[in-house]
Amino acid sequence: MQPRLELIDGHALAYRMFYALPLDAFTTADGEPTNATFGFTRTLIERLLADDPPQYFAVSFDLGRTFRDDLFSEYKGTREKMPDELRVQIDRIKEVVSTFNIPILELEGFEADDVLGTVALQANEQDVHAYIITGDRDLLQLVNENTSVQLPPRRGKQEPEVYDTADVVDYFGVSPEQVVDWKALVGDKSDNIPGVRGVGNKTATRLLQQYGSLENIYENIDDITGALNKKLQEGRENALLSQQLARIVTDAPITLDL
Repeated sequence: MQPRLELIDGHALAYRMFYALPLDAFTTADGEPTNATFGFTRTLIERLLADDPPQYFAVSFDLGRTFRDDLFSEYKGTREKMPDELRVQIDRIKEVVSTFNIPILELEGFEADDVLGTVALQANEQDVHAYIITGDRDLLQLVNENTSVQLPPRRGKQEPEVYDTADVVDYFGVSPEQVVDWKALVGDKSDNIPGVRGVGNKTATRLLQQYGSLENIYENIDDITGALNKKLQEGRENALLSQQLARIVTDAPITLDL
C-alpha cells in the first residue's frame, strides 16, 4: 500500500475551528481564548489515532508578505483582519504541533499553499501519496492520482469531502490542471483576484472545455464573437495577472525530508 503524507493547512484549519466553536465556552480562567487551539488539537489527535494513520505528517503556516503582494498590492485586500482572539492562539497552536513532534513547514515570501504544493509534488516523486487538509478550494489545482485534498463538508453534509480528479471535474467542470485558468477568468473575491469583468463560472467553464487553456483562449480570440470577445480583450491584462496570483508554486525552495 502506498505510504501517505498528511499535510495540514495551518491557518485554514485554525480559522475554521475558531468560527466553528463558541469562544465564550473555550476560554481559560486567565482569559486566554482556546477554541481554535482545542479544535486544532482535536483534529491532530483524530488524524494520528485514526484506523489508518499517516506514515508522515506535517503542518504549514503562512508567514506574512509574499511575492503575490509584490505582483498586486491589493492582493487579499478585501479580507478582514484576523480577529485578535484568533491571532493570540496561533502561537499556542504551533506550540501544540511542536509538542506532538510534528514538523512545521514555513517559508518566507511564500504562502502555506506554495509550501504544500511543493512538498506534495516532492512526495509524489518519492512514491508517497499527499493528502492535504485545508479549507481553501485553491488547492484543488494540486489534485492528481497521487494527491488528494480534503475540504470541510458542504452545506447540508456532515463529513469532510475528499477530492480526487473526478471530483474536481464534477465541481468545476474542468480538470485540476485547468483550475488556475478558471480562476484567472472568474477571479476570486476572497483573495481579491480580479479575473475578467463580466465572465462568470459557466462561461469560464465553457471556454476552457472548448479551448483547453487561458493561453489558447487568447490565441483563438478572433473566433470568439460579440460581447464576450470585448470582455476578454479588455480583461486580458487582468486575466494574465490573475493567473499568476492563482497559481500555486510547486518549486519553492524547500526540500521534503521524509
